[in-house]
Amino acid sequence: MNFENPIALVVLGLIGLLLAAIAFSYLSPEARRERIRRKNNARIVSKAGRPAVRLSVRTKKQRK
Repeated sequence: MNFENPIALVVLGLIGLLLAAIAFSYLSPEARRERIRRKNNARIVSKAGRPAVRLSVRTKKQRK
C-alpha cells in the first residue's frame, strides 16, 4: 500500500479513530461502574448440583 494515497490515509485514520473511541469508551470509569452495577444487579443463578436448602437431619456430631 502506498502511503501517499490520500484515500488510504483517510481510511486508516478513520479506522484508528474508531478503534480509539471503542477503547476509551470501554475503559472509561463510567463504563467500568456500569459493568459492575450490571454484575451486582444480575439474577442469582445457582449452578450447584446439591440442594439449596439443608435438611434438618440430626447427626452424631450434633447430638453431643
